[in-house]
Amino acid sequence: MRIILVRHGLSEANISRFYSLEDTVLHESGYSVLNNTKRNLEKYDIDQVYVSELKRSQQTAEILGFNDYIIDKRINELDFGDFKGKFFDDIKKEEIDFFERQKEDLFNIKYPAGESINDVIKRTSEFFEEKSKEDKNILCVSHGIAIKSSLFWLLEDKENWQRFWLENGSITVFRIEDDEKIIESVNLL
Repeated sequence: MRIILVRHGLSEANISRFYSLEDTVLHESGYSVLNNTKRNLEKYDIDQVYVSELKRSQQTAEILGFNDYIIDKRINELDFGDFKGKFFDDIKKEEIDFFERQKEDLFNIKYPAGESINDVIKRTSEFFEEKSKEDKNILCVSHGIAIKSSLFWLLEDKENWQRFWLENGSITVFRIEDDEKIIESVNLL
């Protein structure tokens, strides 16, 4: 079985550099990347599609040609809490203390009224562990931090967290064989 993950297409928040809101939509400039993603997905037999609760992942699934999907909040993006809807540069200036504390404890510090990275790793790991027991190829349309967290479900290596970047519209594939988890590809465009 395979777990195929696609990061949502380029969003308005990605372009404007702000912490996304739940209803942030895709930016039309990213559609060409998704057309390529759609072609790359053709080589996989997909039995079930899961998307996050967030609008941009649902839009991405539909652009990819998948209108019959299951929404699962466990593959949502990290909840940035009070930072949602605010510009990165403004928050970096206003919340200096938060980002200093984050440097010291990256995985455990929670965003104000939001989640920590460990929270995301825990919920995505629960999702992927559950799905890895099913004999189905699944497609998950999700988000950068959620997909990055799935890599650590396999690797169990948080030391290299900062060394991964996932492009909008990219494909990451895990293969599960005889209870062994194998990374087949990461950040495929």
